[in-house]
Amino acid sequence: MSHIAVLEKDRPSDDKDKKIDYLGVAVITPDGTYPDEDGYRRVQAREKIATVLKLAADALKITNTTDWVAKVGDRQLDPSRTFAEEKLSCVVDIEYHKHEGGGGA
Repeated sequence: MSHIAVLEKDRPSDDKDKKIDYLGVAVITPDGTYPDEDGYRRVQAREKIATVLKLAADALKITNTTDWVAKVGDRQLDPSRTFAEEKLSCVVDIEYHKHEGGGGA
């Protein structure tokens, strides 16, 4: 996958004063990857994670994500929070799938 870098000089002039942070996000599901296997969607750090997960589910035609979890590495994310609140930045690969229950003896 390619990486995204946003340079200060590439931002529109009105954004320079506001300091809007962006990151590249890919959502990896059992049904495919969003936006695609070779790219990332550019989103603002203040965007709610749930918004991007919904876009991914719609694009991949996933109809029921009720019991799904979003993770980065081993850390489960709270989709109601923003990327910034979850301390995510730069380039992020979110694994999004059904919750894996742990069986015990």
